[in-house]
Amino acid sequence: MKALKLYAKYYIKMKAMDEILKDLHPLVLRELKKFPEGKADYEGVEFHLTKKTEKKYDDSIEEQLKELREKINEIKLTAEENGKVIIIEKETFDASIPRSSKNNILSKVKEYKKHFVMED
Repeated sequence: MKALKLYAKYYIKMKAMDEILKDLHPLVLRELKKFPEGKADYEGVEFHLTKKTEKKYDDSIEEQLKELREKINEIKLTAEENGKVIIIEKETFDASIPRSSKNNILSKVKEYKKHFVMED
């Protein structure tokens, strides 16, 4: 039980930090745009602006790609039915915080509480 308790403790802290970073992201982006070349270094953390691109293909090409995906899925299904697939299993685990208790659990982290929870 020691490992579960320790994992839960750090998992909650990680999720709280993720929420804080998500909240700060637009503010950091706005500040970073003011720096020359969109680059900054603060306390050893390097920041730089990046561009995310998305490719949008012509409708005729999208149709061809869709047909190819369907063919790939058919080949995979046929291989599975004929027993030509090797399934490798290994045990692992997932962890999550239920949405209904997310704020209550995360607010136990001091930094999260300071950032999001208004104290009277």
